[in-house]
Amino acid sequence: MTASVWADISLIWLLSLALVSILPLAVLSFFAVKGMRRVNQLAKKYLPIAGDKVEMVANKTEEISYKIANPVIKTYSTAARVRGMTREIVRRND
Repeated sequence: MTASVWADISLIWLLSLALVSILPLAVLSFFAVKGMRRVNQLAKKYLPIAGDKVEMVANKTEEISYKIANPVIKTYSTAARVRGMTREIVRRND
């Protein structure tokens, strides 16, 4: 066997080692891309539904918080008005 034959065998050996070492990465990348496409399909299907539910919850939360906070705000504003009127009456009498 000549040196050129051994060079060809070495080249084939090195190429096969490179292919074997790159193959798992290629398979992993293939399935990762395939999985991301599936996630994208599911996101397009379910995210609008989730967005509607989130909007509904936000609207209901705002409505309930207004119902809860409104009496507190009215009470505070009435107390502030009474305090202001009391200060004015006390100042006028002095």
